[in-house]
Amino acid sequence: MKVSVIIPTLNEAGSIKKVIDGIPKGTVDEIIVIDGNSNDGTIEIINKLPNVKVIYQEGKGFGNAFKQGVKESVGEIIIFMNGDYSQNPSDIKTLILRLKEGYDVVYASRYIKDARSYDDTTLRYFGNKFFTLFTNMLFNSNFSDILYFFLAFKRESVQNIHFKTNSFDFCVEFLIKSYKNKLKIIDIPSIEKSRYAGISKVNVITHGLLILYRIITLRLSKKL
Repeated sequence: MKVSVIIPTLNEAGSIKKVIDGIPKGTVDEIIVIDGNSNDGTIEIINKLPNVKVIYQEGKGFGNAFKQGVKESVGEIIIFMNGDYSQNPSDIKTLILRLKEGYDVVYASRYIKDARSYDDTTLRYFGNKFFTLFTNMLFNSNFSDILYFFLAFKRESVQNIHFKTNSFDFCVEFLIKSYKNKLKIIDIPSIEKSRYAGISKVNVITHGLLILYRIITLRLSKKL
C-alpha cells in the first residue's frame, strides 16, 4: 500500500526541514507540503529538499489544507502531521503498522501510558482533557486525545464521509465522524515536544470556542 504524508505549513522555516528529515527512510512513498502562503522562507527551504511536493493552499484553514492534501495525494494510506516538529516523525512507523493490522484510523495520543507532552500549558492541558471527556460523554466514545491530530488512515475507509468544516475544528470532526461511521480506530502513545521554532497559530479562546461549537453541532446533527 502506498503511503502519503501530508504536512500543512504556514511560516515554518525554522522547523520544516527537521520534520521532513525525521520521517523514517523507506516508510513513505510521497511527502506533500500544503503551504498557506508562507512568507518566511519556508518554501525556499522545502524546494531544496529531495522528493517533496509543494502545493499552494487554495483556501484557508486547517481542514481545508487536509482536504486539498488528500485530493492531491496518491497513497492508500495517508498520514497527517504538523510542520512545527512538536510531533515525532518516528511514530509514523507505528501508525502504519497498526493500520496494516486491520485498523481504519490510528491516531497518536499524549495522554495514555508511555505518552506525554512537553508543550502543554496548564490551560491547554485542561482544555484538551475537557474536550476529550466532553466528546466521550456525548458520543459514548473512548478517545484519549481528541485534539492532537497526528494520525494515519486508509483512504478507502473515509472516502464516503463528508467533512464540512475547513477550520481548526476539523480535528474533532474527523475523529467523531470516523467513530460514528463505525470505523475501527485505535490510539498509540506519542511524546509531544515543545514547538521547535516559529509561532503557534492556535488561539486558546477562539479555537476552543470553535471546537466546542463543532462538538455540540455534531451531536445535534441527525446525519453524520
